[in-house]
Amino acid sequence: MTILRDRRLAALLAAEVISSTGTQMTWLALPWFVLRTTGSPQRMTWVLIAEILPVALLGFWGGAIAGRLGTRRTMLVCDLARAPLFASIPLLHSAGLLPFPVLLAIVAVTGIFLAPYFAVQRAVVPELVGEEHQDVAYATAFFQAANRLTIFFGPPLAGILIALVGTAQILYIDAATYLVSFMLVAIFVHPPDVPAPEDAHDVLGGVRFLLRDKLLRVWTPSFTVIDISWTLLFASLPVLVVAEYHADPHILGWLFGALGGGALVGAFVSMRMVRRFEPLALSSTAFFFQMLSLWAIAIPAPWEVPFAAMAAAGFFMSNVNAPMQALVMLRIPRELRTQGVAAFGVFQCIGSPIGLIIAGIALSRYDPHAVVAVVLVLNSIAILTFITSALAERSALRTAPVD
Repeated sequence: MTILRDRRLAALLAAEVISSTGTQMTWLALPWFVLRTTGSPQRMTWVLIAEILPVALLGFWGGAIAGRLGTRRTMLVCDLARAPLFASIPLLHSAGLLPFPVLLAIVAVTGIFLAPYFAVQRAVVPELVGEEHQDVAYATAFFQAANRLTIFFGPPLAGILIALVGTAQILYIDAATYLVSFMLVAIFVHPPDVPAPEDAHDVLGGVRFLLRDKLLRVWTPSFTVIDISWTLLFASLPVLVVAEYHADPHILGWLFGALGGGALVGAFVSMRMVRRFEPLALSSTAFFFQMLSLWAIAIPAPWEVPFAAMAAAGFFMSNVNAPMQALVMLRIPRELRTQGVAAFGVFQCIGSPIGLIIAGIALSRYDPHAVVAVVLVLNSIAILTFITSALAERSALRTAPVD
């Protein structure tokens, strides 16, 4: 494939696959480690929140820091910092020096380094392939396919390795993947030098741009609501399986696996689609069919129906993400891109804690089918808002006079 002929992109892709596989394994191993060592599901939840919350709280500053350091240097610093942090968890535990507040503090610090990393993880792509939308969308789709592959294989691999070598060793493996990622980026990934803009220290520069841009100021709150809806949906599925499918854990695993499998297939398909179709039309069409697919989950039916719905939603999700992410990146001026991408990501991250809080209240009081139906109404409103604004922008671009 042509993208792999560029040694920089091939190394960046390898670094992402390796570190993302470790991250996906840790998303399973870390909660399991906490649950097994403390015996407390509540403490397990607090650890997950501790990792996500710094991204939401410090993401704006992360974008500003990344703007000052540059994309490559930011990736190197974040990879190098996270390796000893994750390795310290099993090391301190084995020495009897890991009280729960210390564990929360370590996990929260790893979340601090996630914020600037997210800001540059995709912003580096235009620096390597140029500013043409088709090239950026194709590269984004390629990286998305690799990421979906790690989501598909990472957690099952973690489950196997936990049984074979234990949870602590998984955290050591994750730490090692960050070191490998650091080496690959340090040796092979050298984007063109871009002088840091004078206003790169402006923490809220990206936020102000999102509010000024007529498309992104609509998309940003839409994606916040969509992210909240997905969090609520993920939290609702276990309750739905207990209520409707005899509490069969296999069915729950198949539902999540269907989403990952559909997303993986969709990611490979999107690599072709982004070169053939206009991005606003492609993302809008895929979003519409994703919305329709999810509504099948709210219908009382055999488990095969929500299984097919999740698979279809995953497929269309990948065909939304590649053109949409490229559009967002290229719409933000280069000198504000890290701040803008970080701000866009922060507003999405804010949705997860909100969704978890709402899910806990709603699922304890109401029928899961009713909760899913309300979630899908919110999701549909946000998606239709996205589609309406995207098609209006497409119409304006087509009718704009050419100089």
